[in-house]
Amino acid sequence: MKLFSSECIPDTKGDLGEGLLWDERNETIMWVDAFKKIINVWNPATKNLKSQEFDSIVTSIAKRESGGYVVAAGLKLIELDNDLKVTKSTPLEMPFDNVRTNDGNVDINGNYWVGAFANDAKPHQGNLRRISPNLDSKVFLKDITIANGMDWSPDNKICYYIDTPTKKVSRFKFNIETSELEGELEAIDVSGYSGAPDGMCVDALGNLWVAFWGGGCVRSFSPSGELLAQVDVAATLVTNCAFGGPDLSTLFITCAVASYEDFVNGDEPLAGSLFKADVGAQGRLQNNFAG
Repeated sequence: MKLFSSECIPDTKGDLGEGLLWDERNETIMWVDAFKKIINVWNPATKNLKSQEFDSIVTSIAKRESGGYVVAAGLKLIELDNDLKVTKSTPLEMPFDNVRTNDGNVDINGNYWVGAFANDAKPHQGNLRRISPNLDSKVFLKDITIANGMDWSPDNKICYYIDTPTKKVSRFKFNIETSELEGELEAIDVSGYSGAPDGMCVDALGNLWVAFWGGGCVRSFSPSGELLAQVDVAATLVTNCAFGGPDLSTLFITCAVASYEDFVNGDEPLAGSLFKADVGAQGRLQNNFAG
């Protein structure tokens, strides 16, 4: 197993970072500060940070094929122009009153998959839905407790999905023609590692990179579940990771401040910041929402 360290990007400290997105159109890394209702945009070349506040929580961002972005925002889906101004808002039906959006990703056919779970993390209240380009929704997974990371294998035949308390990365057959999940495969069990799986991404070789909430790191696994690498972070509550940079070789990492969990001991002055690491791997561009 390879060990890597990460570097804190100065002046990016927030509260609870999530929803990482590399936008190759302007070569910036974007992420949400979920409960502060902020989307951050950082330019690695200029070191400039832009922050835009919204009227609701923001949990996941995707690029739109037609320009701008689409954002999972609690109880709604909002569309933004290139300047992060809201151009459209669409309500999202939830299975229970206390449920809201969380992590999301876009499949090869331009559908936006968005997970949802209860604000108090009450078990089995959430779900995973596919939002089509025409904004129709179809629920594929129910009884989710804490909906988190998802991504696809490079050939798009496998969808990986994380429901955090299960302490596993679920694997599903993915039908490329119909954009549907078609049967669950054997999961990758990560219960033997410190922390619990949160956000994730898949690199160009098909290896998984999984953020561990409570584990203070990102761990990389082969598709068969072999531990390949660990990236240490100067924060216990690591939330998400995504590759970016001009050649997609920088792993960006988000995290949360220590106050979200009583078990975090000691001072963590960098917690809540954006981190980056060179891990000797290359990522893939995230797909665009076709709506």
